[in-house]
Amino acid sequence: MKLTRTDSEDLASVSEFSQEDDHSNRDSDTDDNPNPKHKKKSKSDEIGSKESKSVFRAKMMVYLVLIVSCVTASTLTYFFTSDQEKSDFESNFKTYADEISRLAREDLLNKFDITESLAIAITSYANDKEEEEAGFPYITVPDFEHRTQKARQMSGAELIIMSPLVLKTAVEAWETYAQAESSWIQEGLIVQGLPEVNPGPVPLFVHDPGVLFGDSPHGPGDYLTEYVAPCWQTGSAPINASLINSDFLQDRVFNELAYRSKLDKLGYLSKMVELSLLENFAQLDPVIDHNDHIDRRKLAVDHSLVDGHLDSHSPRSVLIQPIMDGLSSSSEVIGFLSTVVPWDIYFQNILSEGSNGVEVVLSDSCGSTFTYLLNGPSGVVKGDGDLHDPAYDSLRRTYTVTDGTHEGDHGNDYGHSLCAYIMDIYPTKELEESYESKDPLIFSIVVALIFVFTTMVFLVYDWAVQRRQWMIIRAARKTQAIVSSLFPKNVQDRIMKDVDDEVNREAMGNQFRGNRTKDQLQNFLKGKDTNTDGQEENQGAKRSKPIADLFPEATIIFADIVGFTAWSSTREPSQVFQLLETIYHVFDEIANRRRVFKVETVGDCYVAVAGLPEPRKDHAIVMARFARDCLVQFTATVKAMVVELGPDTEELGVRIGLHSGPVTAGVLRGERARFQLFGDTVNTTARMESTGQTNKIHISQETADLLAAAGKSQWLRTRREKVVAKGKGELQTYFLDSSGETGTSTTSGESDGEESKQENMPAVVVAPAPTVPSADKYNRLVAWNCDILAKLLTQIVARRESRRTEPDPVGDIRKLEEQYGSNRYVLSEVQEIVRLPKYEADSQRVDPWSVQLGEEVLSQLKDYVQTLAAMYRDNPFHNFEHASHVTMSVMKLLSRIVAPDTTTSQTETEEALHDHTYGITSDPMTQFAVALSALIHDVDHPGVPNMQLIKEQTSLAAVYRNKSIAEQNSVDLAWDLLMDDAYSDLRRVIYITKTEFLRFRQLVVNIVLATDIMDKDLGALRKGRWNKAFSADTADNGNGDDIVNRKATIVMEHLIQASDVAHTMQHWHIYRKWNQRLFKEMYLAYLQGRAEKDPSANWYDGEKGFFDFYIIPLAKKLKDCGVFGVSSDEYLQYAVQNRKEWDLKGQELVAEMIQSFKDQGMVPEKMQPKPQESAPEQAPEQAPTKETEVV
Repeated sequence: MKLTRTDSEDLASVSEFSQEDDHSNRDSDTDDNPNPKHKKKSKSDEIGSKESKSVFRAKMMVYLVLIVSCVTASTLTYFFTSDQEKSDFESNFKTYADEISRLAREDLLNKFDITESLAIAITSYANDKEEEEAGFPYITVPDFEHRTQKARQMSGAELIIMSPLVLKTAVEAWETYAQAESSWIQEGLIVQGLPEVNPGPVPLFVHDPGVLFGDSPHGPGDYLTEYVAPCWQTGSAPINASLINSDFLQDRVFNELAYRSKLDKLGYLSKMVELSLLENFAQLDPVIDHNDHIDRRKLAVDHSLVDGHLDSHSPRSVLIQPIMDGLSSSSEVIGFLSTVVPWDIYFQNILSEGSNGVEVVLSDSCGSTFTYLLNGPSGVVKGDGDLHDPAYDSLRRTYTVTDGTHEGDHGNDYGHSLCAYIMDIYPTKELEESYESKDPLIFSIVVALIFVFTTMVFLVYDWAVQRRQWMIIRAARKTQAIVSSLFPKNVQDRIMKDVDDEVNREAMGNQFRGNRTKDQLQNFLKGKDTNTDGQEENQGAKRSKPIADLFPEATIIFADIVGFTAWSSTREPSQVFQLLETIYHVFDEIANRRRVFKVETVGDCYVAVAGLPEPRKDHAIVMARFARDCLVQFTATVKAMVVELGPDTEELGVRIGLHSGPVTAGVLRGERARFQLFGDTVNTTARMESTGQTNKIHISQETADLLAAAGKSQWLRTRREKVVAKGKGELQTYFLDSSGETGTSTTSGESDGEESKQENMPAVVVAPAPTVPSADKYNRLVAWNCDILAKLLTQIVARRESRRTEPDPVGDIRKLEEQYGSNRYVLSEVQEIVRLPKYEADSQRVDPWSVQLGEEVLSQLKDYVQTLAAMYRDNPFHNFEHASHVTMSVMKLLSRIVAPDTTTSQTETEEALHDHTYGITSDPMTQFAVALSALIHDVDHPGVPNMQLIKEQTSLAAVYRNKSIAEQNSVDLAWDLLMDDAYSDLRRVIYITKTEFLRFRQLVVNIVLATDIMDKDLGALRKGRWNKAFSADTADNGNGDDIVNRKATIVMEHLIQASDVAHTMQHWHIYRKWNQRLFKEMYLAYLQGRAEKDPSANWYDGEKGFFDFYIIPLAKKLKDCGVFGVSSDEYLQYAVQNRKEWDLKGQELVAEMIQSFKDQGMVPEKMQPKPQESAPEQAPEQAPTKETEVV
C-alpha cells in the first residue's frame, strides 16, 4: 500500500487518540472479522461516532436556516419592490392630475383675458370712429382678420364672432349698413389665402339662424327681446356669407349668456355644446407659435379633424365677452364677442411621451359629461358620459375648473346655459401597468438563487470533505491495524517517517512518471496540454521520454489543388486565402464526420490520416470514402465560388493520393509543438499524389490490397502505365472508381465502422475533369461582373449620401445624355487631364454595406452586363472571358493600392491615402469607371487589328476616320446601350448631377481609348503626360491640382494597359493559355485572308520583342507610379520570368500549337511552317504593338 502525505498526516492524527485502544485490544478482532458481535468498538470509533452525530445535527440546522432565509428574503423582496412600484404609480398619477388641472385653469383664465383685451380694442376703435361717423352699432373693424388671428393664436380659439346689439327699431338701418360694408369678408378670405372663394352675398335682412349652439329647443329667447344681435364680423372670414346677419339672440344658449353678460358686464362660459355653424368656415386653426400652450392647441385642432374637416360634434364651449361703449365702469354693453373654445386643447402635451393612460371626466353642472383619454402628448375624446374604469375610484382627483358665475344682484334666473365645470381625473390599467415590471419577480428569483447557490456550494463542499474523510479514515484504520499488529511502537514511528520521506520524493518527481506514451499522445491530440511551460518544456525535452509511437496500420491522404499557383497569380491575397479557407473548411467537416484525423496543410496540399491516434481496422475503407467526399465537394465548391472569386475558378482541380502502411507519429516538441507523421508511408503517399491525375484518386498497391481484402475490389481500376517513384522503381498503382454505385454518405452521428460493413461505396469517387458548358460559364462570369460593379455602385451611393449631394433636374441630365450620343467623334473627347474630386473628410460617414441598390437597379445591371456579353464576338481571344480577365486584373490592382507608412489618426491616414494615390482610392466613381471600361473595352471586336480594318476600307473605318476604330466602336456601342430607357434606374445610381455625368463620360473615354497603343497621337499624348507627371521637376507643369490629376490620369491609363495584357505578367500557365488563344485568333484571320503574313513565321521572335519593348517597360512604369505596392513588383517579376521561359520553350510551344491546328485540320499542307531560327534580340521591323500581342 502506498500512502500520500495527506494520508500520513491524517493517519498520525487518528493514531494519537487510538494508541491506548491498540494496546488493550491488540488481540481483538479487526474490521474484517466476519463475526460482528465479537467486534469491540475502540475509543476512536466512539469519538468518531459521537462527532459524526454532532456534525450531522449542525448541518441539518444550517440547511434549515438557509431554506427559511431563502423563502423569507425572496418573499420580502417581492412585496417590497411591488409596493415601491405601486407607490411610484400613485405618486406620479397625482403629479399628472395636478398638472392637468393647473394648466386647464390657466388656459381658461388666459382665454377670458385675451377676449376681454380684444373687446377693449374694439371699444377704443368705436369711440375713435364715433367722432367721424355714426358709431355703434355701425362699426366695421378694419383688418379684423389679422386682429383675430393674433387673438386666436394666443388663446387657441377656433372662431371669434362680433355681434352688435341693435334695437329692433334700427334694424332697417343696420341692414342697409351691412350691405354697404360687406367687403371685409373678401378681405379676410384673401388673408386666409382663399382669394378665389366666392362667399356669396350678405343676406338682405336680419334672419333667424335656427339652432346654433348646442341642442337647445329652438325659439326666441326670453331676454333682450327689444334687441337683435346680428352676426357681423368673424375671424376667420366665412366661406358662406349666409351666416352674416343671423340673429344670435334667437338661439336660447346665446340669449341666456348675452343677457347675463349684459347685466354683469362680465364674460361667461357656456355649457358644452355642438356647433353646426363651424361648417361655414374653411380655416379655423390658429397660426401656431412656438411655445408649449400653442403646441397643445395645434394638437387639439389636429384631433378635432374628421376626414380633413373640423368635427362640429367635438365638445366645445362658447365664451361670451361684452363690448362696452366706453372704458368707464358706467359704460353700457353695445355688443358681444363670441369665442368658440374647443376643450381638446386643455389635454394636449401634458404627459410626456410614453406616459399613457390618464382619463379625464369633464362635466358641467348643466348635465353634460365627456371623457377624455390622455396618451403621452395626445388627448382624445373617449366618448360621451363618464367612461372611466370604476376600479380606480379610490384614486380619483377632483378639481373645479370654473364655477361659471360671477357675484351680482341678479340672482340665478337666467336659464341653464351658465354652468360650473369640474374635472375628475382617474388613472387607467395601462398607466398602472407601465409602472409594473418583472423586477419584483426577478429580484426575488435572484435572491432565491443566491441562497440556492450557497446551499449547493455547501453541499458540494460537505460531500467532498465527507468523502475525503471517509477514505482517509478507512485507509488509516486498515494501516493502523496492520502496523499495530506487526510492529512495536518504535517501529511504527520509523515506518511513518519513511512514508513522509516517500511522499516528499513523489512530490518532487517527474510529472510524466507513470504515463503511457500512447496516453500522452492521445491527450495531446485531444487538446490536453502535457507539457506547455516554456522553460519546463525545454528541460522536459531533455529528461523526459518523447511523446511518440508506432502505428502499424494506417492510411494517409495527400490532396493537392491543381492549377492553384497559376490561379493565385491573378488574384489578390485575400481571395487566395478565401478559397483555401473555404475548401479546407469543407474537408475538415468531412473529416469530422468520417473520423479521419487532419494532420496539417502545407500550402495548397491537405494531409490527413486514418488509423491513428485510435487504431481501427477499416482505415483504408474510411480513407477511400473520405477521398471521394473531398473530391465531390471540391468540384461543387469551386463552381459555386466563381461569382465571388472570378473567372477560371471552376477550372481548378484536385489531385489525391492514398497509401497504407506503418506510420511513426508523435509530438515534435519545441517552440511550436506539432503532431507529425514520419516514415516511408508518408513519402510513398506524396509520390501517389504527385504522379496522380487531376480529379482522380490515385492509390498504391498496399491500399488496393486492403480494399480488395475487405471485399471492395469493385472500387479499383488498374492504371495502365506503371509509376516510377524515386527510390521505389516502378510501381503498379490503381485509381479508385465506383461508377454507377450508389449509397448514403455518413452523417455526424454515424460510425465509419458500421459503414465499412456495407457492400457498396456511396456515390461516385472518380470525377472527370471539370467541363463547363459555355452558357453556364458565361452566366457565372456575368454574375461575377455584376457583383463587382454592384459593390462599386454601393460605394458611389454611400459617398454621395455622406456628402449630401443634391441631384440636378432629370431633364438637364437627359439633355446631356442626348448630346453625347453616338454621332460624336469619341477620339476628340480624349483629355490630357481627367479631374477627380478633392478629398473631403466626411465622405466616409455612410457605410457602403448599409446601402441597398434595389431590385430594379440590380435587375437592370444584370441585363446590361448580359447584353454586353452577347455583343462580344466568338473570337478565341477577344471575347467576353478576356474582358472579364481584364476586369479581374483591374480590381486586383485597385485593391493593392497602398498608402505610405503613417502613424497618424485614421482621418489623416485616409487623407494621406487620397494624396498618395492622386485621389483614385477615395473616389468610387473613378473605380467604377475603370472596371466598366475594362468590361466594355473590346465589345464587338472583329478579331483583326485596326490596321486591317483600314486596309479593308470597312464602314467602321470611315466612321471613325481610320483612328482607334475598334476602341471607339466599343465605347459607342456600350454607351448607347447604357443610354437606353431600359437602364434609366441604373444610370440614376451611377450619376445624379451633370458634373458626375461629364466626369463619368470622360473617364470611360480616356480609359478605353488608352487600350489603343498603336495610335501615334494618343501615344504622344500619353508620353508627354508621363514626362510631365513623373519628371524630376514638376513645378513648371501646372498648378498643384493639375499635377495631381495628371498623375491620376496616367496611372489609370497604365492600369488598364497593364490589365489588358495582364496574362503576360501572371503565372506561366496563364500566359500560355491566353497566348495560345491569341495565336489561334490571328492564325484564323490569316487563313481567312484577313492578314498578309503567317503569324507563326515570326511569333517566337515577336513575343520576345513584345516583352522587351512593351511588357517589361510597362511593368516598370507600374512600379514607378509608386501606388500599387507589391503588386507592381509581382507583375514585373512574372513578366521577367515569362520572358525567360519563352526564350527557352517558345519555339517548342509554337511548334506544338501548329501541330495542334494541323491535327484539327486547320493548317493546309502547303502552309506548314518552317522551323524558326533564333534571331538576335533586337527590335522587330515594326514597333511591338497591341495588335501583334493582344489583338
